[in-house]
Amino acid sequence: MYLDLNAYFASVEQQERPDLRGRPVAVVPMIADTTFVIAASYEAKRFGVSTGTRVGDAKRMCPGLVLTPARGRVYVQYHDRILEAVERILPIERVCSIDEMYFKLLGEERRPAPSDGVGS
Repeated sequence: MYLDLNAYFASVEQQERPDLRGRPVAVVPMIADTTFVIAASYEAKRFGVSTGTRVGDAKRMCPGLVLTPARGRVYVQYHDRILEAVERILPIERVCSIDEMYFKLLGEERRPAPSDGVGS
């Protein structure tokens, strides 16, 4: 099974800073209009801001966009915690990046779940 944590850096920032939750957030290497967005929250993505968007353009596209400098160590700490949580349940087969991994399904979880009758 494949796990991809979308908007990972922005989601970590929103987790760490409750004041950012529900607001458009862009994680950037530094606060400067000439640099590029590393990660955009779902709220910012609704305005068309995405990874690689120039910060000056992102600010025009998304009024109220909150820029936050990237904090690599924090993202690695969350990554490690996520790996620990997943490994308590399933063995991780391969870590592809800080926000992507494959893990193995063992026995029971490989079988399709029985229908619960919804839609009958």
